[in-house]
Formats: sequence, structure tokens, C-alpha cells
Amino acid sequence: MQDSAPVESPRVSERDAAHGGGGEAIGTPDLRINVHRQGREAFVGLSGELDLSSAPQLRQLLVTTLTEGRPRRLVVDLTELVYLDSTGLSVFVTAHKRASASGIEFCLANPNSSVRRLLGITALDQIFVMVDPAEPAASPAPTLHASHDGEAAEHEV
Repeated sequence: MQDSAPVESPRVSERDAAHGGGGEAIGTPDLRINVHRQGREAFVGLSGELDLSSAPQLRQLLVTTLTEGRPRRLVVDLTELVYLDSTGLSVFVTAHKRASASGIEFCLANPNSSVRRLLGITALDQIFVMVDPAEPAASPAPTLHASHDGEAAEHEV
């Protein structure tokens, strides 16, 4: 896995964001997004706050990541996510549905205790696959109901 470099431009190229290369910054300073690919897996690391103001940019980035390059698995790493509201949860639910419909495994990794509690209260911990981001992808991706070959790119949302 390669280290990420901060990006200073004001918008993200959807193609670059989906392929983990040379993207540009978008959105608010409340959420930092690190996107990279390793083989046919895509990893999206979140740091900061996922809420009403930052959710639209993440939603678009996840759609692009799922549709361009067609990964086998998309892992959203929540290690450094400190705040998540219902809008952020809806981004995950929408991405999960889109991924499942395309035969892509959608996973969450490393939620902190408050995010894990929110997932439990909403019963989404029963819907989302929780993984260690270092785990190899399952093959083929399961369909759930209700439920380093590129460079890293870092995005401000």
C-alpha cells in the first residue's frame, strides 16, 4: 500500500477518483477521503465527519468507484471516522444496494465504538459485511438483501 499525498485542486475528476490516481480535492474540510485500488479491490478510507454537508460528495465518489473499474470488493475503512449521522448511513445503504445489484461485495471496516453503536441501533450491523481491510476478498461476492496496482489519492470532502 502506498502513502497518500494531499491534493490541492478544488474538484475531483470522477475518472481519477474511481481509479485512485491523481484526483483533486472537493467538498468541505470536515471529511477526508483516501481512495486507492489493489488489484480488483477498491478501498475508501474516511477521516473526520460524515454528515449532511459531506455526504453528497462521498455518495458520488462511491457511485463512480463502483461503476468505473468494477471492483470485486469495495471496503470503506471507518478507522478515522469520528462522526456519522443518518445522512451518512444512507450513503452506505445506497452504496451497498448498488454494489449488491452489480455483484460487488460492499464492506465496512474498523468502525469506532460510537459508529458501531449507531450501526447496532439501526440494525445495519446485520446488513453490512464487517471486515479487516487486509482480508482477501471473498469470491464470488454475496448478494445481500436490505443488506497495489494504482496510486493512492486523497480527497477533502
